[in-house]
Amino acid sequence: MEINLIVKTVHIICAIFFIGVVFFRTFIITDLKKNLDLITYIKMDNLIGKRARNIIKINNIFLISSGIWLSIYYFSTGVGVLLWIKIGIGGILALTFYVVPSIMLKMKHLSWFNMFFHYSFFTLMMIVVILSQFAFYI
Repeated sequence: MEINLIVKTVHIICAIFFIGVVFFRTFIITDLKKNLDLITYIKMDNLIGKRARNIIKINNIFLISSGIWLSIYYFSTGVGVLLWIKIGIGGILALTFYVVPSIMLKMKHLSWFNMFFHYSFFTLMMIVVILSQFAFYI
């Protein structure tokens, strides 16, 4: 089997995990806040958040590594500007993950920031997915 196919498969699986965690944090966990008392919600959010972060820390190492491999491969074939944009946004998202706890800690005094951040992050992820599909057709 061709190595690029394996690397691309790993990259897609890692992207699915990363997007899935952000989707869960953005659209599922926040709805539980409405149905649970605050202490239970905070405990649950901390437990799930800690576990998810540990998984995605490792996941994103593979995501970034496979992305670098694929970018080297595709750039040698001459790609367009959309792939550059996809790589830029995707790289920023994957690397930003590692500093999100400190961002959230510094911005916790702004009650709207957590939701704004997660919705923005998820929207950028969807843009990366769309760009990944259009990058090879334009």
